[in-house]
Formats: sequence, C-alpha cells, structure tokens
Amino acid sequence: MIEFEKYRPLTFEVVERKGLGHPDTLADGISEAISMELSRSYLEEFGEILHHNVDKVLITAGRVEVEFGGGRVLEPPTVIVGGRATPPAGEDLEGLIARVASDHLKRSLANLLEHRIDARVRGGSPELVSLMRRGANDTSIGVGFAPLNPTEELVLELEERVRMVRGVGEDTKVMAVRIRDRLNLVVAAAIVSKFVSSMEEYREVKERVRETIATAADAEVAVNAADGGNNIFLTLTGSSIEMGDDGATGRGNRGSGLITPMRPMSIEAIAGKNPVNHVGKIYNVVAGRAAAEIAELDGVEEAYVTLVSRIGAPLTEPLLRAVEIRGDERPDGGAERRIEEIVDRHLQGIGDLVEDFVAGRLRVC
Repeated sequence: MIEFEKYRPLTFEVVERKGLGHPDTLADGISEAISMELSRSYLEEFGEILHHNVDKVLITAGRVEVEFGGGRVLEPPTVIVGGRATPPAGEDLEGLIARVASDHLKRSLANLLEHRIDARVRGGSPELVSLMRRGANDTSIGVGFAPLNPTEELVLELEERVRMVRGVGEDTKVMAVRIRDRLNLVVAAAIVSKFVSSMEEYREVKERVRETIATAADAEVAVNAADGGNNIFLTLTGSSIEMGDDGATGRGNRGSGLITPMRPMSIEAIAGKNPVNHVGKIYNVVAGRAAAEIAELDGVEEAYVTLVSRIGAPLTEPLLRAVEIRGDERPDGGAERRIEEIVDRHLQGIGDLVEDFVAGRLRVC
C-alpha cells in the first residue's frame, strides 16, 4: 500500500539524543553486546544462531560521595540482565553475560570504578524456541523514515561534540526544540570530578560546552540547566548510573540514534533481540533502509515505511507493508512500481542482515 501526501515542513519539532553513557543507552548497549556474543558462540558451536532475547536489561544506580577533584563509591551500580537464551555449550551462560556486560561498561565509561552484574537469563518457552526456523516470533511493528531533517542531523552531531569536550563524561543528552525558525537546545553534560578542582573550573567546562554548541548552531543554549547552588551535575564516573538515574533497555534512542516524537516510531526495543526471527529488531532496520532508498527517488521529499508481522508467518510476508511518501506531486505508476520493488528487495534480503547484526555494523541505539 502506497499513500501520498503533500510535503509540508513541520511548524515545530522536538528531537532528543541520549549519549553513549546515558543509563538507557548503556542498557541498550549491554543488551545488544550480549546478543552479539551469544550469536557468535552459537554459530561457532552449532553452525546457527539459537533462540535468545536479552532485551530486558535494568541498571540500578549506586551511591557515591563526589567532590571537586575526586570522590568515592559507597555502593556500585548493578546491571540486572533478564531475558531468555539457550545456554551455549562452550561457556557458562551467567559467566558469558557477566563478562560481556562488564566489558561494555568499561568500554563505554572511561572513569567507571566499580559495578555489579546480576544475570537472570533463563531458557526460552518451547513454543517460541520452535519458531526460530518457522517464522516471525511475534506480532510486532517496524517503522522507518528518511531522510533525517536538519534538526535531527544537528542533534546527532552535537551529542558527539559535547562528549569530546575535556572534563565531560560520556553521559550526555541533547534536547532540541524548534518553533519555526527559533531553536532551543537544552544540554546535559556529566562533568567528571577529577578534571575540576573548584566551582570556577566546573563553570569553565560548562562554558566550553556552550561554546562548542555555539560554533555549530544558531540557538538559545542551556547547559546543565538544573544546576543551582552546590547542586551541580558533578560526577565521579561520568555517568548518572553512579547515583542519579537508572536505565532500561528500550527507553532510549530508536534505531535512528534519536528520539523523534514528531515522526512515526515503534516502542519496540531493538537491542538484545535475536537477529534471525525477532521482527521487533529486524523490521525496524528493514523499514529504515527501505525508507532511505525510497527517499532518494526523484520527487520524494520524505518516505515512511511501516511493516507489521504476524507471529509464525514468514518474515518476507508481513501482515501489513505500507509506504507513505511526501513530495510536491504524486509519483506516477512507474515510480510506485519502483517503490514496491524496493520494499520487496529489502524484505527478501532479511537473511543478509544477520551477519551485519552479529558484527555490530547496524546501529540499534
């Protein structure tokens, strides 16, 4: 099904990006890292990827005492990993989860000191395990859109720039609110205590963040807007998991790397789902790739793709496949045929995505 609508720029929009050290992004990253490691273990031992879904990671914040120049951990954060998985033959399942989750935290947070891993993954139900070779394991939705607009591209760029400012940790967040031509940016940047010895130096780091943003955007900017008196975003580890905030898989960025409430979105957690038959993962990637290719066609300003599965049915045969395009004029029959061919090709190529998922080449958060 192909729908057409005249392209009209949004009068206002809201775009958000949670950075690599944000608790929700950390939870997504741990889920996906475990799925990738399980998939590699299954392929090595059994020649195929077995049933698993580890998309239920919860990070509970710890407690710290932090001061200019340093601080100490009172209680480390805990990563609780839930879900279902077939135990690999070559390594204890709980040991694999603890190793992978810990490695991901260490890679993501340069100043992480202590943490705990609580693995609670168990075997899957027989009916879901049996679906691995037969079809979709859920009735679910995948959506994708293209291209990113200027505000969305800006937010992705700014989050990375802010994270590179000396003294800033990995826990950052950029919220953009555009009303017509007026842009407001609210930025949270965890500042690492060992890099600042006084309130004056803390303010200097905030000013460097503001200046970094000002070089890239004509906007009103607020950095660490909740600061007041001695209550400031000063952290020991560079992430609020040390004390201020919990994290959970699926609560952060979508597959585009952004949170875009003005665009169609699925609330499915992509990270941690198996890459063979879990449509909550696969259809979101397929829809995004198809939308990106459709958006390249002449006359198409924006493309939106929606795919809905039916549990047990082949992944290549969705219950719904719908495309909405926006432009100045409705495309002719030849263009509509090309759009159908693009969607068909991406559905037929689902099997080729597995290697990209396992290698970590696809963005899931």
